Amino acid sequence: MRSVRLLGLLVTASLLPACPIGDLFDDDDSDAGGDGNGNDADGFISATGTGGGPGGDGGWEGGDQPTTTGIEMTGADNEPEAGCPCAEGTELVYVLSDVGSLWSFDPKSGSFAFIADIHCGGLVDTYSMGVSRKGRAWIQYWDGDLYTVDLNDASDPVKCKDPGFIPNNPMFPQFGMAFVANSLNDPCDKLYAHSGIAPDLQGPDVGALGVIDPQTLELSTIASIDYAWGELTGTGTGRLFAFQGSSPAILTEYDKDTGEVIDVLPLPGLQSENAFAFAWWGGDFYLFTSTGDFVSNSEVWHLDFDNSDDSDQALSLLTQAPIRIVGAGVSTCAPPLPM
Repeated sequence: MRSVRLLGLLVTASLLPACPIGDLFDDDDSDAGGDGNGNDADGFISATGTGGGPGGDGGWEGGDQPTTTGIEMTGADNEPEAGCPCAEGTELVYVLSDVGSLWSFDPKSGSFAFIADIHCGGLVDTYSMGVSRKGRAWIQYWDGDLYTVDLNDASDPVKCKDPGFIPNNPMFPQFGMAFVANSLNDPCDKLYAHSGIAPDLQGPDVGALGVIDPQTLELSTIASIDYAWGELTGTGTGRLFAFQGSSPAILTEYDKDTGEVIDVLPLPGLQSENAFAFAWWGGDFYLFTSTGDFVSNSEVWHLDFDNSDDSDQALSLLTQAPIRIVGAGVSTCAPPLPM
């Protein structure tokens, strides 16, 4: 997840409706290479033209279907298989750069490996990501729409698929997201969402937790929460965590069915106003943050959450990533116990 303030905009720009960053500098739709009607040079309909969706038409034509990329609808491709087995490419942490490249991160070695660039109809402003047990990376762009990428596709660039999600919920113009298993005894997963409205918006019921139905892709609200900005990660045992808050940031465990706060852990020294993401792996958390007003590669932090290192839940800096990370996805197939 990232904030528009990363480009040196005023803080108030974070409160604008959801829209790709580039359009904030234009007063009309006559982009270079476009036709002046909100279409780009390839004939795709702009996500920032006039119309009925969030941030203009939100990439919709006639307020009906998403049309940001011209990619043919594929259906959700997320219906659970019997027993919900783990596909290949689901054992590590997977990270998304701010310009649409996929990498893996191996917590055991602390190393990154490039997977592929993403070809998604010309979209480049990535926002967040989650990874399913099927080895699908679910990627959100600044227009609020969702696309999927097969982590086991050997192509580079790898092409997006459009599952048909419609971004029309005002509490979720964009959102942090993560797949979470149904329970310890039911490994099948669902995609959960955390409001992505504005970094400084905190207070009673200003944000929301939601869940996306695997078949219909309908986003429904679970509960109102006190943070309108945050990222999520989940576990194969059904636990849901949020990296949220500003000055200081906090780690919150929520009941994924009710939205009730189970526990809160301060994260001293970390910020969530700019590019940030995190993932649960092997009983611990790995947090990726990029701070300041200028673009910089993310720092990688390790939180000994299960205290397996006898560190009293110490937070330590591991390394610097080779990219600026806006999304970190870990499937519910990731190791639940210390490795």
